Amino acid sequence: MTAAPDRLKLVESFLNSVDMDSGRDCLHSLAGFRDWLADHGQTEAAGSATDADLDLARGVRDGLRDEIRRRQEGAPGGATDLDRLVARLPLRVRFDDSGTRLVPAATGVAGFLGGIVAAVFLAAHDGTFQRLKICREDSCRYVFYDRSKNCSRCWCSMDPCGNRNKTRAWRQRQRSRQSV
Repeated sequence: MTAAPDRLKLVESFLNSVDMDSGRDCLHSLAGFRDWLADHGQTEAAGSATDADLDLARGVRDGLRDEIRRRQEGAPGGATDLDRLVARLPLRVRFDDSGTRLVPAATGVAGFLGGIVAAVFLAAHDGTFQRLKICREDSCRYVFYDRSKNCSRCWCSMDPCGNRNKTRAWRQRQRSRQSV
């Protein structure tokens, strides 16, 4: 799989902290969330994370995954629950030698989640957010960055998700031909 631009790598990893195929969720408990944060270089957030932070992190993750799915499927509406959650994350604009940036105005878990939201906002602004997709294989649902020229990938990878879907479609066509 091809990696997302640098600022979206952590977003992609955060959105994939739940594995639909195995049912493993790194945010299943406070200890699991703290481990995930530490494994991703967020030691300050890991040390201060609370149950309320865990609930907020799950809500932001699931809301972003739903927003990607909704946008991918062309479904109408907005993410009002996600709007309500991210309103709790303080962000500010910073002007410095590297330019103008949107940055978290907090530390700890709120700062980490603010960084996730800031990266998503910037990606939406520069057009790269549309390249974050959810694998169409129902048993997978992995979030991936689509680097294809025309942004048309459907699966996280051809092995196994693409092959599984193509084989399933081929077998269905064969059965249809045999029943005629």
